[in-house]
Amino acid sequence: MAKSRRTAVLPVLLFSLLCTGVTWYALRLLSVVLTWPFAVMLVWFATVTLALLLWQERAVGADLRPFMRRFMAGLVIKLLGSLVLLFVLMRLVPTESAKPMAVSFALLYLAYLSFGTARLVGSMRQPTHP
Repeated sequence: MAKSRRTAVLPVLLFSLLCTGVTWYALRLLSVVLTWPFAVMLVWFATVTLALLLWQERAVGADLRPFMRRFMAGLVIKLLGSLVLLFVLMRLVPTESAKPMAVSFALLYLAYLSFGTARLVGSMRQPTHP
């Protein structure tokens, strides 16, 4: 019998829709327009989170060492890639948009990091069948 695996695609898409809605609503309350840098951030975090989750979930098994290596590598990849993106966006946006964008970026980073970590912890706790 084939091994049944739940894929991370649907949860990441649903979480991304939630983050998009919350970001749009928060910016609307602050009278800030949702412009292209916010869209770039949302697409970046959804894409990198999905790619890393698909890669990391393949390493879940009886031996935790490969999984832990992928988990730590994923943290570093997401952090460094996000810092590079933040630096580029901060150079490209107007000064008045920089502050709300940076705060949104930090909150989205923490939200997607928490989501990915919770998903991986949940996949570790599921029993593996030989």
